[in-house]
Amino acid sequence: MRAIAKSCAALVVILSPGMVSAQSEIAFFRLTNVQAFIELLRQKNASNNVATGIETGIDDLRSQIEIGVTTNSYIFHPKLLQINLAGSLLSSRQDIEREQISLATGEATQSNSSQEQILLNLATTLQLLKDKRYPTTFYYSRSNPVVRTGLEGSFTQTSDSYGVNFQLINVLPVSFNIKASRDESFGESLDRIVDFGSDRISVKTRKMFSSGDRIELDYERSSRRSRNGNPNRTILETLRHSQRTTLTANWRLGSRDQLQINQTASLNKRDNPDVTDIRFSPRLDWRHSPTLRSTFNYQFNQSERPDSMVKIRTETANAALRFTSKKGFGARVGANASRSTETDRLLQNSHGLSSSANYTNTSRVGQLHLSFAYNYDRNDQVSQVPQIGVIEEAIVLVGTVPVNLSRDFVIAGTVMVTNETGSQTLIEGVDYRLVEIGSRTQIERLIGGGILDGETVLVDYEVQTGGTFEYSQSGQMAGVDFKFAKYHNVFVRYRNNEQKLEAGFSTLPFNSVRSVEIGLRERLPLRWLGLQLDGELRYLHQDEDINPFEQKSVLVSLQAPLPYRLKLNISASRNIVDNLNSVEDSDMIVFSANLDWQTTRNLTVRGKVYYDEDTGGSILRNTTRGELRAQWRYRRILIQMSAKYENQQQGNIKGDSSELWLRIRRELF
Repeated sequence: MRAIAKSCAALVVILSPGMVSAQSEIAFFRLTNVQAFIELLRQKNASNNVATGIETGIDDLRSQIEIGVTTNSYIFHPKLLQINLAGSLLSSRQDIEREQISLATGEATQSNSSQEQILLNLATTLQLLKDKRYPTTFYYSRSNPVVRTGLEGSFTQTSDSYGVNFQLINVLPVSFNIKASRDESFGESLDRIVDFGSDRISVKTRKMFSSGDRIELDYERSSRRSRNGNPNRTILETLRHSQRTTLTANWRLGSRDQLQINQTASLNKRDNPDVTDIRFSPRLDWRHSPTLRSTFNYQFNQSERPDSMVKIRTETANAALRFTSKKGFGARVGANASRSTETDRLLQNSHGLSSSANYTNTSRVGQLHLSFAYNYDRNDQVSQVPQIGVIEEAIVLVGTVPVNLSRDFVIAGTVMVTNETGSQTLIEGVDYRLVEIGSRTQIERLIGGGILDGETVLVDYEVQTGGTFEYSQSGQMAGVDFKFAKYHNVFVRYRNNEQKLEAGFSTLPFNSVRSVEIGLRERLPLRWLGLQLDGELRYLHQDEDINPFEQKSVLVSLQAPLPYRLKLNISASRNIVDNLNSVEDSDMIVFSANLDWQTTRNLTVRGKVYYDEDTGGSILRNTTRGELRAQWRYRRILIQMSAKYENQQQGNIKGDSSELWLRIRRELF
C-alpha cells in the first residue's frame, strides 16, 4: 500500500508540476467534510373542478421523511481527484381521495388510493485535475421530485442524469470542450404520464485573440424519446434525432474598435419529420466618429421539410446611418430589402426606406422630447395557391391569457395543436380555445385541460395567401413627451400607416391604420410618510380598416415601508379594449399586493395576493390567488411553511385548488 501511495504521489507531481506545496497533504484517501441532515415534510393538496357537467374533487395527503449525508473527499491529492457525494433515503406515503359527481343526475363515484415508497436520492461528482489544462468531470444524480399536474393530485417523478465533461485548456491552438450526457424522467398519475429521455453529446472549440476577437464552433448531436401526455387519450411514442452546428465569429478592427464584424452561421437537422434549417447572419457596425455610426445587416434563413414538400427561404438586408449630437439631436436614415419563397407557391418581395429624428431639450421648466419617423415600402406578391401551411409554431401558454398566432387570416378548422414533444394531440374546447379578432387568431389555454400553466405547445395551421398583387405602404409617426416638476410626465403619440393597392388583385383586405395615444405618468415620493406612489393613464384610439378599437387603461402602484421591518407593495390596474367589429373585447381589472416581513430573529414572512377579472369578452375569466410563506432558522434547525390558494373561472369551467406544506430540517453535523 505504501508503494502504491508513493507511486500515485509521484504521478501527481508529474501531471501537475508546481502544484504540490509544503501545506499539501498526500493521502490514498482523505475525507475533508461530512454533513448530515434529517428532514420531515407534510403536504396537503386539494382541488375541485367543474367542467363538461362533472364536478371532480381531489384530496391529496403526502408525508415524507428524508435522511441524507453529504461528503467531500479526495484521492491522493485535492487537485488530482475530488469527490463530492450526496445521498439520502426518502420514505414517502401518499393517500389520495377522488370523487366525481354528475351535475345532471347527482350520481357520485368515489375512489381511494394509497402508496408507500422507499426512494434513493443520489448526487455525485468526480473532478479530475480541475486546475490543470485537461480537467475532467464525471457526474451522476438521481432525484425524486414531487410534481403536481392537472387535477389528479401529485405524483413522484424519478429523474436520472449522468454524463462527462472534458476540457483542453491552452494545450491546442484552440480551447476544446466535450460534453456527453443522458437524462431520463418517469412518473405517472391518473391524468398525466411523464416518460422522457434524451442523449446529448456536444463539442465546442474556441479561439480567442489578444485583440479580443473570437471564433467559436459548436456541434451538438442529440436524440429525444417521449411518451408524455394524458394516459386516458392516445399517446404516440416519439423518437427524434437532431444535429446542430453553429459557427460564430466576432472581429474588431481599428485602433479604437471602430469597425466590428459579427457573424453567425448554423445548420440544424432533425428527423421525424425530416427538417433541415440553415441560417447565416453577418452584421457590421462602423463608428465613423463619436457622432456618426452605420450598421449593415444580412439574414438568410432556409427551412426544408422533404416529407411535406415544404421549403421556405427568406433573405433580408438593411443598412442604416445614425447621427447623434451632444446638443440632444439624433437622426437615422436606412434602407431595407427582403425576399421570401415558400415552396415556389408564394413569393414575396419588399424594399423600402426609413428615417427618424428625435430632439431632447432640458430646461428649468422641465424636459421636452420630440420624435418623428417616416417609412415607405413597396411590396409585391406572387401566389400560386390560395392557402399555405404553417408547421410547428411554438407558443407558450401562461394562465388563460390569449396569444396571437404569428400569421394573419388563419383558415378556420385547420388549426392542430400538439404538446412540445409531439406525442399527443390536444383537443379544442377541452384543452384550448381559439378566438378571432379582426385578421388575427388567438389561442387560449383552458383550465382543467391537458395544457399545464406555462407549457409550450406546437401549432399547425393554414393561412390565406390573398392572390397575386403589388401594394405600397407608407407610415408616419410623431411623438411629444414632456416631463415637468420632476414627477409629472405628459405624452402624445400619432401614427398613420397607409396601405395602397398598386397592381393586381387581392382577395384579402388591406389594413390602413391611424391612431392617436395620449397619456399621463405620475411619480410622487411622499417623503414625510416614506411612500412612493406611481400612476399612469392612457387612452388610445386606433382607426383601422379591419379592426378599429379604443383602449383605456389606468395603473396605480404604491410602495410603503411599514413599522417592524414590514414592506408593502400594492398595484391596481384596469384595461378596457373595445373592438368595434368583434364581441371579443376586454375589460380587465387586476389587483396585487406583496407584504414582506424580515424580523431580527431569523424569521422571514412573505404574503402575496392577486386578483384579476375580465368581463369584456364572450366568456367571463377571473383568477383569485393567495400565498403565504414563512421561514425560520435557528442554529441547525430550518422550518419552512407555505400555504397557497387559487380559484379560477373561465366561462362554464370553474376550478379551485389549495396547497399546504410544512418542512422541518435538522442539520445533524
